[in-house]
Amino acid sequence: MGLTSERDCDDDPRPYVQALREFAAAHPVGLADASRRYGRLWRQGIPYNTLMLNGINHPDAVGMRIFVDAIMALFPSG
Repeated sequence: MGLTSERDCDDDPRPYVQALREFAAAHPVGLADASRRYGRLWRQGIPYNTLMLNGINHPDAVGMRIFVDAIMALFPSG
């Protein structure tokens, strides 16, 4: 994400992430915001890179679960 630390990064600073959030808020579309969840991992004591297969940007099974949870949050349980 272009950060110098894995702490204090609750909000993803990348412009396109901010633009997607703004667009979703202004229009009737859902946004599976896994980036927000990844940014808050440090609060749980989980280093971001421990969930990456290559230590950079390819999530392992636990990291992929974050994406799944973000997507599933868009669908109310019946």
